Amino acid sequence: MARKGKSKRIDEFLRSRQQGQEVVLRESTRQANLLFRIVVTVLLVALLLLLLNIGEKDEFQREQIGVAGLLTMVTVLGVLVINRIQPALFQSTAKFNQFVLLIVLTVSLSWGMFALNWPAYLLPLPALAMIAGLAYSSMVAILLCGGLAAYLALLAPAPYEPFQLAVTLSLGAVVSVLGVRNVRKQSQPVLIGLRVGFVQAVTVICFKVMEDFSGSEDVGFLASFLQDPGYALMGGLISGGIVTSLLPQIEKIFDVLTERRLLELADPSNQLLHILRTRAPGTFQHTLGVQQLARQATEAIGGNVLLASVGAYYHDIGKIYKPEYFAENMGQDKSIHDQLRPSMSKLIIMSHVKEGIIFAREEKLPQQIIDMIPMHHGTTVVEFFYHKARLEEGNEEEGSTEDTEYRYPGPKPTFPEAGILMLADAVEAISKSVQDPTPVKFREIAREMIRKRIFDGQLDECQLTMADLYKIEESFEATLTNINHGRVEYPDIGTGKEDIDPDPSRGSGPEPEVELDAS
Repeated sequence: MARKGKSKRIDEFLRSRQQGQEVVLRESTRQANLLFRIVVTVLLVALLLLLLNIGEKDEFQREQIGVAGLLTMVTVLGVLVINRIQPALFQSTAKFNQFVLLIVLTVSLSWGMFALNWPAYLLPLPALAMIAGLAYSSMVAILLCGGLAAYLALLAPAPYEPFQLAVTLSLGAVVSVLGVRNVRKQSQPVLIGLRVGFVQAVTVICFKVMEDFSGSEDVGFLASFLQDPGYALMGGLISGGIVTSLLPQIEKIFDVLTERRLLELADPSNQLLHILRTRAPGTFQHTLGVQQLARQATEAIGGNVLLASVGAYYHDIGKIYKPEYFAENMGQDKSIHDQLRPSMSKLIIMSHVKEGIIFAREEKLPQQIIDMIPMHHGTTVVEFFYHKARLEEGNEEEGSTEDTEYRYPGPKPTFPEAGILMLADAVEAISKSVQDPTPVKFREIAREMIRKRIFDGQLDECQLTMADLYKIEESFEATLTNINHGRVEYPDIGTGKEDIDPDPSRGSGPEPEVELDAS
């Protein structure tokens, strides 16, 4: 045993050393990727500036060189700030390519509009702001569109004042980003575009009011005065229409999880939920219980309630392939696992995670929902079969079976809703076996499960605080109490055949008096 313990410590040391080397390698790779992307972005800015000046002048003037220098500096600073706010954007090649493509398309389209002498207030920057607000964080979208507003304003031809155009487009971008945070309907971007257009139009009017009104007695003054505000209003509406028509494609290309998409997945008539309900009815009922627990707990801590609910609906979707191997679908029959070795049962139970991920990807579920399938188990132990294997060895305390062989592969939950789902899944399953359920027993179950997950390190990466966990514990107790509330025990009111009058219309004999216990 001493030799075995020493060997185990050596393995742990080597594993920790390897993990440390991997962390250093990942950090150096991240820095190299960031540097490469900064260089690519700067070259992109330089190329765009060059393209925008082809055919106009043979060489840059001093003013243009200054503008290019300012834009390059702002670009580098913007990349560094965005990397700090949302580092995943620069660590993923696919996301970075999408980010650059958005910029290139917006600038190219704007350049084409300038070349055709179209009004600058029709620029599609609000559409970019909506897409960026959906695909990235609000701060990233505002920084991106604010920088592009300044960039396009400096390149806009006369008679547009760069400052006025930049302020107008920037305000429109901010309204766009704030509006798309909770998109519940596909038509909603049109309404957002209307608000954007209104804000842009009012901004243009304010700038015009500050200008010199000489010549205001002209007959065409009013039409001229309202022309640019009208274009600004149209620009917002056009951008809203573009995003509305492309919203399903935007969700798929950028893997965006909007409220509209979540509501679609949470619809009880959804085909995937129908498959789960028909193939694994017991699992479906378990899923409904988990959804109630997760929803109320997420609401208690101020999380994304829809995300938690949809994650709960699909977390066990992989059980549709072998439903009979899971306790909730066995009914009163003898367990199939009685005929299997614990190691085989463990493989079957664990397989529902891998099969769930494959199925979810085939059905094009959003990535966050797919992530919640393995995260709801994290790296926990399949305890029943682990202890069964230890018992079969004859000594549960010192068996040769390691718990690592019976642990799920992970990953652990990395966001609050996934952590809540992990807790709700375990608590709901245990609550079904409680005899004479009471609020006190439910509170003990919730507290013990939270304690186990904390000491097992499962909640280390999901940003749940101790205050959050206390609220979750309270919420679980309240929800389980409501689900398992007691029923009033009704007395026997005599429904046997001998007590039923076959012809009530006869009216013969007094009606029996029934006393109901009001308590």
